[in-house]
Amino acid sequence: MVEFFTHVRSEILDERKLSQLSQSALGRSLIEIFSTQNLTTYFQPIVDLQSHQVYAVEALTRGPEQSALFSPLNLFRAASDLDCLEEMDWLARQTAIGSYKEMVGIHQNRVKLFLNVTVNLLQKGMQQGRTLECLRDLGLSPAQVVIELTELQPVENYEQFLSSIRYYREMGFSVSVDDLGSGYNGLRIWSEVKPDYVKIDRHFIQEIHRYPEKQNFLEVMVSLSKKMGTKVIAEGIETPEELSVLETLGVDYVQGFLLARPQPQIVMQPKFQWQHRTSAHEIGFEERVESLIEDCVTVPEDFSASELGTLFLKENDLEWVVVVDKNHKPMGMFYRDQFVSTLAKPFMRELYTRKKVTELMDKELFVFDSSTSLIEASRRFTNKKSGKRNAFVVRNEATGKLMGVASFISLLKAMTNLQIQSAQYANPLTRLPGNKPIKQCIQKHLSGTNPFAVIYVDVDNFKPFNDHYSFEEGDQVIIEIARILSKVSSQYGSFVGHIGGDDFVLIMDGDKPIQQVCERILLEFRSNIERFYSPEDQKRGGIRALNREGEEVFFPLMSLSLGVLKVNPQNIGHPQKLASEATKAKKAAKHQGGNTFVVREV
Repeated sequence: MVEFFTHVRSEILDERKLSQLSQSALGRSLIEIFSTQNLTTYFQPIVDLQSHQVYAVEALTRGPEQSALFSPLNLFRAASDLDCLEEMDWLARQTAIGSYKEMVGIHQNRVKLFLNVTVNLLQKGMQQGRTLECLRDLGLSPAQVVIELTELQPVENYEQFLSSIRYYREMGFSVSVDDLGSGYNGLRIWSEVKPDYVKIDRHFIQEIHRYPEKQNFLEVMVSLSKKMGTKVIAEGIETPEELSVLETLGVDYVQGFLLARPQPQIVMQPKFQWQHRTSAHEIGFEERVESLIEDCVTVPEDFSASELGTLFLKENDLEWVVVVDKNHKPMGMFYRDQFVSTLAKPFMRELYTRKKVTELMDKELFVFDSSTSLIEASRRFTNKKSGKRNAFVVRNEATGKLMGVASFISLLKAMTNLQIQSAQYANPLTRLPGNKPIKQCIQKHLSGTNPFAVIYVDVDNFKPFNDHYSFEEGDQVIIEIARILSKVSSQYGSFVGHIGGDDFVLIMDGDKPIQQVCERILLEFRSNIERFYSPEDQKRGGIRALNREGEEVFFPLMSLSLGVLKVNPQNIGHPQKLASEATKAKKAAKHQGGNTFVVREV
């Protein structure tokens, strides 16, 4: 049997391992894979949550079709059990790099490749130099590749493991930690490796919109990542509700079936179509980034750096230039000060001017759809480091074509004006939008044609609590309710306002999961309200206080009544009718008892 497989390339399997593998049926199946190089690379996109564009692809290895070894888990476990994991890993890596080169085409300068490398191989110091050599043979740069660390076994030789990581970094590779929260050493690897990227395990992402504890965990991870200079990738996204929460929490990149399934081809456009979300604090002043657009100069992708240098020298007032493809979609950007200062360095002019602009441009653009609100743009800008960039690109959300460029200074000025307007009409206690912006928001929806929903929130048994414990304690309850409503509404892209006293309102598009929103609000409220009562009252389940007739009666713990009105604008002639119908829904909810919601349609 050994003689039969002597055609296997010697650099993949040596004679000793050929002999060992030939002793079992599983081993012979692995030899067949090596001899025919029968592996296929599937690519799954990693999408930038700021630009909604494909930022990278992860290479996922598959074995022979219609085989038990088609599954990567089975394939690499078999290779590990039969002592040929290093060889299988190397064959998979070669296949992935070759397929990436073939598939990515003109996009290779802006789409990175994530390569999975097992931790137990790194701690043995294996394969150093081979990946770099393979890339160079295909004309690729290590800057385009991210080494993604996966764990099949615990790390035992940390010194050698960290040495291998340093080697990859010195060669120009980036590093990512996979499945944070599921492996043997995830947090320790994160702290010691200080990776460029960290992937959050899908366990923490699945139905994150239903579990506050998962949201809290991810919020901590995102905050810690920003302090360490690490980008966060959430994997396993399958629903729009999960995606919405991840955007709210400031995750950098996402990956999952909602966006694209792994396939042998590289997909350059996510299948999920983003809709513009109204921020929780867009209080009627809904100015969009398109209002900030300035004219900009564009150059084609085959433009040379020498021509660009001439352009900057000729146009003294030219601050930036956008590189566009043949469909006028933005590919990258140049900033005058950076470009000119780079050319001024010794030997740089000779090195740079021979290159095309696509080799030198800043590919990590800030890109916003034209309908993005100033508040949403400001939030994304705050959540992502801008470096020396002083402008962002605005594109047509339907076609993806460039509309223009706007400066971050103009965004800052517009946001300052917006905050001044917001403060004029905000409730002084909760800082939420007050009655004027609430009316503006409702009128805006009534003027449109799309269905929407209004949720009126009323606190049951608030007055007895306020009288019994003090107005100061009552104010703290109101502030807590405002916090809960703001948190929930931001996750679903809805507007929240404070009518006054213990009355609040949420307004959202009709396609939002209204029942889920109501359930989340009630869950958050039930989980937090008891702490405002004394231990005795908590145990009793309420307080004894005077009612409106001056009689001492028992009042249960505070609860919420949510009156939900699903509105078709064509059926409402005047805002007063809407308010009347919403009041009926709220009264019906109060009649049912505490922590309930009632939905009516008009």
